[in-house]
Amino acid sequence: MKITKFLALICAMATLFVGCEGNGGDENSATGNAVLTADKDVAVMGEPITFTVTSEGADVTAEAKIYNKATYKEVSNPFVSDVDGKYEFYAVYGTSITKSIEISVVPSIPVLPEDEEPTNTTFNHRILLVDHTGTKCGYCPQMMAALRKVAADDNYHDKFYEAMAHTYNSDDPSWSRSAEVVTSHYGSLINGYPSLTFNFYHPIPGERNDKSIKLQIDALWKADGADAGVMAAATGGNTMVAVKAQVKAKVAGDYRVTAWLLEDNIYAQQAGTTDESYYTHNNSIRHIAISNPITGFDLGTIEAGATAEKEMALEIQSLKWANENLKVMVIATVYNSSTKNYDVANIAICPINGSVKYDYKK
Repeated sequence: MKITKFLALICAMATLFVGCEGNGGDENSATGNAVLTADKDVAVMGEPITFTVTSEGADVTAEAKIYNKATYKEVSNPFVSDVDGKYEFYAVYGTSITKSIEISVVPSIPVLPEDEEPTNTTFNHRILLVDHTGTKCGYCPQMMAALRKVAADDNYHDKFYEAMAHTYNSDDPSWSRSAEVVTSHYGSLINGYPSLTFNFYHPIPGERNDKSIKLQIDALWKADGADAGVMAAATGGNTMVAVKAQVKAKVAGDYRVTAWLLEDNIYAQQAGTTDESYYTHNNSIRHIAISNPITGFDLGTIEAGATAEKEMALEIQSLKWANENLKVMVIATVYNSSTKNYDVANIAICPINGSVKYDYKK
């Protein structure tokens, strides 16, 4: 028996008497067949969260105990919090310790705007560009310059949204753990810095010029409209940003949705250039709503013309982040049966305490 499992077993037994003070809820310390679920993964402050514990298909909630992973103290079921933030819980049933689950508590759930064209499914298409960069990367201004040229071209600037994954150096003011997760997703597609990736599975290795960027956009962009559209609204609290997104399908398929928190106007001197316009960094990835899978929360199958909604939460993890410079990128992905991957179907940018409607083609 592994040491972690032995300790978890001892911890589970101890909870019967005094409560567990160990590392319950970690994947490596989970034991037995018990599974913890909740009726929601985003809750409003003061709203009850109801837990269910099952073991081999049987509901054993009444015999289980639920614990707050941060304090290792038992909580009530239902659980109610008047403080916004991200919470982790695990359950103990007999000698079993479940894996932890994460629940976000937010001040309020934003309200989506009205869809003024409910039968319209012709959406402008935007591609996701992620620039993997850093302030101490001497060659990175070359990619930044190429992206500026593409954005300045009237034929291209409405075809993409970009996010900056500052992962070259961890002392970069734009660095974040979520940016590291994003860069890690692309794995071997990242051959060095700078690297530019398109959607979730397409790179242009070693290329740092606007011509190459345009060629890849041309290969992915759908002139007749995206497979789906994205509508969203976002509200911000002290530590959390609540996001509500709706995806409407033009093409029936299995869809997912995710949200990324981006920050603009981060000042830091950039290596490789004396042009101070490159010292202000925009679209820096701060937090992502889900990392596994990075392609988003499952929405299931959406038929053509139908919609699906998802409430998500993003965490404001540092007092150094300027709330007034934050915004939300909402990304809809769709399953491709040929590649066996979920790739980007469309994107929307939503302001904090604001909303964005479907971007229909004119």
